[in-house]
This record gives sequence, C-alpha cells and structure tokens, in this order.
Amino acid sequence: MTTRQFAEFPANERQDIEALLRQVGLASQDFDISDVNGTSARQVTVRRQRTGAESVYDAGPGSAWVEEFESDLECGLFGQISA
Repeated sequence: MTTRQFAEFPANERQDIEALLRQVGLASQDFDISDVNGTSARQVTVRRQRTGAESVYDAGPGSAWVEEFESDLECGLFGQISA
C-alpha cells in the first residue's frame, strides 16, 4: 500500500478540490487530504484540521469522490462553511 499526500495527487484532482473549497470559503490547507492505494481500490481520507471531522471516500476508476466530498461539505459534515 502506498500513501500519498494531497500535493502528490493528479493535477486535475487537486484543481477540482481547490476550486470547490474556494467556492465555500475554505482552503486546502484547512484539511489533511491523503490517499492509500491498496490491492483492490484507492481510498481518499479527508480530515478538517479545525473540527477533526473526517471521512473516507472510495476513489477507484470512474468514482465520484470529489462530488461526495462536496455533498459532505454542503451538509455540514466538516463544520460550518461560509458560502
């Protein structure tokens, strides 16, 4: 299993997350984002530093983990957002 930090994610994925966070008044620095490539699937872990709220997303081929993260932000899983 290989663990990568957010800075090592593919450029398009980083850009999508950074744009999403800007829309809600947050920054990627507010979160610890990493992934693990296991034998069967990739999983992304997102933890908001201020609240300690954390969620794990399946991020295999064709997955929509960014959309799932956006939904969790909107419903308040990671705490209040400004947008």
